[in-house]
Amino acid sequence: MLFVSVASAQTSDYRGPMEFQEYCGACHESPAPDEKIPNRAQLKAMPAAKLYESMTTGKMSVNAKDLSDDQVRRIAEWLSGRPVENVDRSAAAMSNACPKGAKLGNPLIGAHWSGWSPDPTTSARFQSVDEAGLSAADVPNLKLKWAFGLPGAASLRSQPTVGGGWLWVGSDNSMVYALDAETGCVHWSFEATRPVISSIAIGPMAESEDRYVVYFGDFGANVYALDAQTGEQVWTTQVEDHHAAAVSGSVVLDPEGERLIVPIGSWEEVMSTSPSYECCTSRGGVAVLDVKTGRQIWKAPTLALEAKPTWKNASGVQQYGPSGAGVWSSPTIDLKRNAVYVGTANAYTPVPDGGASDAIIAFDLSSGKRLWSQQLLADDADIYTCGSTLEEVQKNCPGTQVGPNDDIGAPPILHTLASGRQILIASQESRRITVLDPDRKGAVIWRGTPSDRSTAFSGNLGPANDGELLYVPLAYATEQVAESIEGIAGDGGMVALDPENGRQAWTTVVAKPTDCAQPDSSMCSSANQAAVTAIPGAVFTGSTDGTMRAYSTRDGAVLWTYSTHRPFETTNGVKAHGGSIGGPGPTVVGGMVYFGSGYSILGTTPGNVLLAFEVDSDAGPLEK
Repeated sequence: MLFVSVASAQTSDYRGPMEFQEYCGACHESPAPDEKIPNRAQLKAMPAAKLYESMTTGKMSVNAKDLSDDQVRRIAEWLSGRPVENVDRSAAAMSNACPKGAKLGNPLIGAHWSGWSPDPTTSARFQSVDEAGLSAADVPNLKLKWAFGLPGAASLRSQPTVGGGWLWVGSDNSMVYALDAETGCVHWSFEATRPVISSIAIGPMAESEDRYVVYFGDFGANVYALDAQTGEQVWTTQVEDHHAAAVSGSVVLDPEGERLIVPIGSWEEVMSTSPSYECCTSRGGVAVLDVKTGRQIWKAPTLALEAKPTWKNASGVQQYGPSGAGVWSSPTIDLKRNAVYVGTANAYTPVPDGGASDAIIAFDLSSGKRLWSQQLLADDADIYTCGSTLEEVQKNCPGTQVGPNDDIGAPPILHTLASGRQILIASQESRRITVLDPDRKGAVIWRGTPSDRSTAFSGNLGPANDGELLYVPLAYATEQVAESIEGIAGDGGMVALDPENGRQAWTTVVAKPTDCAQPDSSMCSSANQAAVTAIPGAVFTGSTDGTMRAYSTRDGAVLWTYSTHRPFETTNGVKAHGGSIGGPGPTVVGGMVYFGSGYSILGTTPGNVLLAFEVDSDAGPLEK
């Protein structure tokens, strides 16, 4: 088979905006009109190859002479949202086009999975046995069926959506692809304005029988509606015009199929590494759109207070606050209380924010009115804003406390207890679990960290709940990385909790590999950053060394492992290699398991392959 080779792009690597602000921001942030220097917006409109050429052999090469090639690439690719290599990323360039005239079945009946979680009214990431088409007894016999390479991608953070025999997935190469779920052949592709890590939601097309629409957002805070069968654009809307705004969490379609709920986050905290940057003015929020037109029905900020000038930093640059409290995860819909719940991230500046950061916030689904807010960690300002050492913090932000950056990076889970009482489960990056009462304005019922060992601040995109237990992915801190917010070099595992009281049902620890060439790298770790997916009898999650595992829900025994850190022969002729696993857990539907390998986030390892597994019907019950 012919393979197309392309280096992994770094369009969604957080080091890109950091390095742009540090090395380029002083000139390009707010140039005077008579200086003829392109500003950030003008640079973003340029191709990555042109930006790279300017910094390596062109007129900016003198300014960038001390930068490494990786740094230059990250800056160019973050600005443009495209790979430096001039490679055709479209379906037309791939060798496995699906037969012409292929018809999409109804993606909303039968086995299907839409968005971050199959049910947006719980966000439990649980798939019933009928929808999964897979039992715990089948899991040990899963085998690879096909692999699809995403040209130029580095992080597969968009949850695959499956229905009607088709699969849709986004990529940080700024493309969305529609594939055949059974074979991996490609139906169509669509190029967004910026990288896409939002999961894709699907619903019926208004006033069009047997037609369907897929919805997603990009890293420019643009939201798109496409014809699910053809990939043709129905509408697009920008939900926030701040230069750092992004849709990185997953959009949610309400059960009536009339409103699209969109989480709004921001890149701005990493831009604050530069002393020349006027930090920070962005704030998170939620927007609700009419699915027919993309018209905004309402938009509500997580921060009720707008940013105002505060102090000037050591370089004399004006700073602002409050800011932050972005929404990086999928909203949860509560039809009983007509509410939408979101979890927020840390503050960007150490200025009182009214309790909006690291909080669960409830909005009225009809109007956007704030119903209540419960902050889980106060004073959690990001370290980048004030400096990287205690001395810098005291100098740049005197009298302030800089928190551990303990975001709520996972959607709140709405769980119904055996008594019929409902609770909200919030999970922070540290793995701390807080259970709230939605009928008492988020009053705390219990909270605790589900481990006797110190857990690392790393990812944690979400637990899963099967109606009985809560399954939390674990990443343990080590002596070498105890102060690291990423925690990507230690042991990992899984813990099962009783949601009613936090009692541990079982804990499974998976030791890190012992034969690694680089013992402190992400490829020598069993730390779990990815979200958990649950089916009856089994739960799945992936680790930073690229290993996917399934655990028994009965006792935590490991049922199945698959290492993805290797090259793959792909159905579409694109050279592909696995890397770290982060972001979403697998999509399990119709007897198959789908997940991506590649997660390039401050030390984890890039990859660009989407994998599909089925049960080996010839395998015996003990074969793996």
